Amino acid sequence: MTARAGYGATRPSGPGPAGAAVPPSGTVATAVLVTYNSARHIAAALTPLLRAGLAVRVVDNASQDGTVALLAREFPDVEVTANRRNVGFAAAVNQALAGCESEVVLLVNPDCVLPVGAAWALLGYLDGHPEVGVVGPRLVDAAGRVAISAHPFENLTSVLLSRFGGSLVPVPLRRLVSGGRRRSAYDACRAPSGPVSVDWLSGACLAVRRSLLTEVGGLDENYFMYYEDEELCLQVHRRGADVVLLPAVSATHTGGGSSADPNWIWPHLYRSMLHFFARHRRSTYQAVRLAVLLRALLGIGLAAVRLTVSPRSGTARARAWYSVARTAATATSTAPERQPACTS
Repeated sequence: MTARAGYGATRPSGPGPAGAAVPPSGTVATAVLVTYNSARHIAAALTPLLRAGLAVRVVDNASQDGTVALLAREFPDVEVTANRRNVGFAAAVNQALAGCESEVVLLVNPDCVLPVGAAWALLGYLDGHPEVGVVGPRLVDAAGRVAISAHPFENLTSVLLSRFGGSLVPVPLRRLVSGGRRRSAYDACRAPSGPVSVDWLSGACLAVRRSLLTEVGGLDENYFMYYEDEELCLQVHRRGADVVLLPAVSATHTGGGSSADPNWIWPHLYRSMLHFFARHRRSTYQAVRLAVLLRALLGIGLAAVRLTVSPRSGTARARAWYSVARTAATATSTAPERQPACTS
């Protein structure tokens, strides 16, 4: 693969902020975190990034739990942008990218802890492999359980088996029909090994060359949340760069650090799914749309049953699935034009 202009550039090593060491490679990097009611987790996420000598930018999406006040009190040197409304993950990342001149951008969720050595390993790998545009670590939860963070690009089969089938589809069957590339990526997540080329990586933690982010126009703001990471990696591949998982490098991702409310999460997830398929999988878009609608109707029915056991949970789920059903029923196969990146 041909190396792209500007890849792998470095700066001389020197003292980092507040006496912190800089990455051994000397690569200039900025960590970007988007917060939304993240006060419980943000300190744990920021501390190792600052110790690694990285510049850090935080964009807060109108948190109501004191996140901004905590940042001002405990991390006064961190650059914080406080939005008056929640503009979504992609738009918030693009705000942080405005004026950023670092060679590498690390996208890190506020509920993800990337140790100093792991951050340096990601930057060092990009520095030594100019053909690679995106690199990410193996993700584990707080109990050390592996989270699958590397995937092939989605298609109808993967949606039906993974998104909708879930635990109802036996793992051996999912492996049988998933294809070699998916099995390779999943196996790499489960056990430390050498670098693995994959289709896309979870945006919970990844490092991407800023030159590529600039070339693709930042994250696609048509995705309020979810699927913006898959879209980014797809665009990186289309520009001739590799996406690589480093299974020997680990980060801890708690998950649900901003919200665990299905009425908030599920509608955004399925709206983004339909947008991705409308843009990149038009031949199977209507089948996916029908599957989403049927899954939502099933969810409404199951939520009604749950009402007798847990009224609060059942009501929340019924509302969430009703919103998903409405989204699927009114969706069209015309993908919206990409919006200009938000910079203010």
